[in-house]
Amino acid sequence: MTTSEPPTPEPPAPDNPAPDNPARWAPDPLGRHQYRYWDGTGWTEHVSDDGRVGTDPPIANSAPAAQDVPPEAAGDAAPVAGFGATHHGAPVPGSGAYAASAGYATPTGPTYWTQPAASYDATAVLGRRYGAFLIDAAISLIVFGVLFFATATTHTRAEMLRVPGCHLSANDSSQVECNNRAVVTVNDTVYEAKGGPYLLLCVVFTLLYFALMEGLTGATAGKHMTGLRVVRPEGTGIGLPRALVRWAVFAVDGPLTLFICGIVTSSVSAGHRRLGDMAAGSYVVAKSDAGRPVNVPPR
Repeated sequence: MTTSEPPTPEPPAPDNPAPDNPARWAPDPLGRHQYRYWDGTGWTEHVSDDGRVGTDPPIANSAPAAQDVPPEAAGDAAPVAGFGATHHGAPVPGSGAYAASAGYATPTGPTYWTQPAASYDATAVLGRRYGAFLIDAAISLIVFGVLFFATATTHTRAEMLRVPGCHLSANDSSQVECNNRAVVTVNDTVYEAKGGPYLLLCVVFTLLYFALMEGLTGATAGKHMTGLRVVRPEGTGIGLPRALVRWAVFAVDGPLTLFICGIVTSSVSAGHRRLGDMAAGSYVVAKSDAGRPVNVPPR
């Protein structure tokens, strides 16, 4: 739909003019779209659905309720917490105040977009995503190693070689290998992992690191270091339930398919989403794009 047909009527003055009723995104009062932009004096043609911004001239106008705007966001120059004074608020109903550490909203009350969706593909950050994954993988391997030695039982090499299935390595006679258990040889000591407790601790670590951290702060350590955030289509934080879904499906995106599934789907899908993102309804964007709806160009 174009901006010239039908023509945009002159809107009546709102009952609560700015700064009590500042410019912001709000639910479309006409019911045709998810959100429509209120410029402080009237509804504009700018609309948004599932993170995609378009135009649709309004045929009716009514001011959004001023009481929906918290005092700290009143006025066109009201900065949004976590973004700095150069950004200005535009609300997204249904989520909470911006978390300064995460750079986007958490689901506890009215929230604010800093601006409409970007005209570019905000999800085109695969290089940084792969870099973040390598950082997260390195951190995980270090923690897995610590957990291995913390839970392992120790044996001498002679003791371990008497265990069925264990033998000296064909490539290094100083190392003991076992067909049915995980062992590491350090000098004359063989560390044998306690399978059940070790695997349980590894799973708990990945749950805390990948699900809890992303659900609460929007990113793992790797994503924080590379300037990325995991968001919902409207740009707000995914929260714990969606983060748990994303974490669970990573088993398919990652180790069960040797990471081929995650690489392929994130490379070719609209919005660069792996299966976990599709299941959780999430996107990965740059930190600077968090807090506004995600623009996903069609493929």
